[in-house]
Amino acid sequence: MKKITSYKTAYYQLTSMLVLFFVFIHGNVNAQSSIKNTQKDSISYYTSKISRALNQANLPQYIAYKDLQRSALFFKNAKHYDRVVQCLLTMADIQKKKGKMSLSFDHLWEGLYWVEKTENDTYKAILHRKLSQLYDAFNKQEKSLFHSEQALVFSKKLLLKKNKQPVQLNSSYLNLAVKQRKLKNYDKAHSYLDSCAAFQNQIKTSSYVTFGVVMERATIYLLQNDYKNANRILQTTKRKHLDKNAKQDIRIYYNLGLLKLHLKEQDSAVYYFEKSLKLINTSHTEKNLSPQLLGPLSEIYFSKNKAKKAYSFLRQKNKIADSLTQIKTEVYSELFEIKNSYLATLQEKESILSQKNSIIEKNEQTQFWLKIIIVLVLILGSALFFISRIRLKLKKTILEKKEAALESKLSKEKSKAKIKLKSKELTSYALQLIDKDSAIDELLKVLKEAEPSSYKSLSNKHKKGAADLWDEFNLRFTEVNLDFYKRLKVKHPNFTPTEQKHLALIKLKFSTKEMARILNIEPHSVHISRSRIRKKIGLERNDSLEDYVNDL
Repeated sequence: MKKITSYKTAYYQLTSMLVLFFVFIHGNVNAQSSIKNTQKDSISYYTSKISRALNQANLPQYIAYKDLQRSALFFKNAKHYDRVVQCLLTMADIQKKKGKMSLSFDHLWEGLYWVEKTENDTYKAILHRKLSQLYDAFNKQEKSLFHSEQALVFSKKLLLKKNKQPVQLNSSYLNLAVKQRKLKNYDKAHSYLDSCAAFQNQIKTSSYVTFGVVMERATIYLLQNDYKNANRILQTTKRKHLDKNAKQDIRIYYNLGLLKLHLKEQDSAVYYFEKSLKLINTSHTEKNLSPQLLGPLSEIYFSKNKAKKAYSFLRQKNKIADSLTQIKTEVYSELFEIKNSYLATLQEKESILSQKNSIIEKNEQTQFWLKIIIVLVLILGSALFFISRIRLKLKKTILEKKEAALESKLSKEKSKAKIKLKSKELTSYALQLIDKDSAIDELLKVLKEAEPSSYKSLSNKHKKGAADLWDEFNLRFTEVNLDFYKRLKVKHPNFTPTEQKHLALIKLKFSTKEMARILNIEPHSVHISRSRIRKKIGLERNDSLEDYVNDL
């Protein structure tokens, strides 16, 4: 029993240990897988994938292409558009090398879409330049030239930025030089190459562009039959660059072969052409040059009566030419399909956009008219409010004016009545004075006859009293007719005080005798004074002095 119990205990212990070990291993595996999954979703992971894909010498093309596809998708979602464009550029190069031009076009056009979301002028220049080269391969010179010029625009922008070397600018100038050379505009081509030379000193490291500029210059000299300059450039380039790069060696041998062919040195031409062709076959690069090498070789061997070899080269050339024609046909059909689908997509998008734009435009028009209506209502309301206020003010002003006019009229009527009353009082007072003076004069006459000694003193007293009475009368007249004297002074400032008295009495409509009596003068003197007054005023004989004075 004890043994059985000990076995059971050992069994349970072993089982628990195995379970704990399994849990530990399972947890560790899950942790590692989660770390790996996290790493797979990181920017650094896909950046390293791109770096590995760019180094295609150590990686098969199909694996590199798949890695670039996955990386592009990740960076699209992460909105790292520079990386997306970098992937698409490399994918386009891979498809071009495989001869699938339509896919290369597709990647480059997609790259143009994504690069617009960045400020990377380097990628913009490269994309346009690669599109130019693809169009050039299919003799679409107009489109090729357009993209070359676009590449130049962005390359110039790059040069204006700080610490930027003119590598892209020289690449664009070289590309344009090739276009102009193919169009037989040799002077323009030389000018673009001169532009490359002007910026060459600013490039710190030598590049394929530098070699391309030299080779393009030599090619143009060959086409212009300037064999001396072409030979000088090619010999110098041969000494500097030969046996360093397969692509460069192919171009050097090919151009040397052309030079020798132009110089009618057939053996040397064959030597260089065959060297170039051999490098193409061993390095699997620059295959597009094969027909251009096989044609001249076939002609040279035919001229040497080596028909078998000439026929062999001619057959190879035709085979490659037929293959390229087929590829171009397939590419064109694919491109047309892409173009049609692209146009269909564009038309669909444009239709949706036009519908949205029409809705937006209608909404904007509705909002615009609503705003105008609201503004008009506000203006109309404000206008009505101000008009009602102005009308009330006008009514108030008219009533006030009417009241003021009525008050003024009543005041004038009162004043006139008062003046009329006072004038009557003055007239009555003056008449009383005249009657009193008449009675006093009669008494003085009696006194003069009865008692001449007392007459003189009483007469003087009477004259003084008469003068005082006149002053009192004049004061009362002035109180009643204050404006009369003011207007008289303004209109006729040269009247004497005596003449003013005469005019005041005329105003009160006294007769000549009454005036003479009041003024204590003879009636004849009154007539003389009146005549003088008429002259000063300038009245005619028929004009009435009384009317003139009353109008004052």
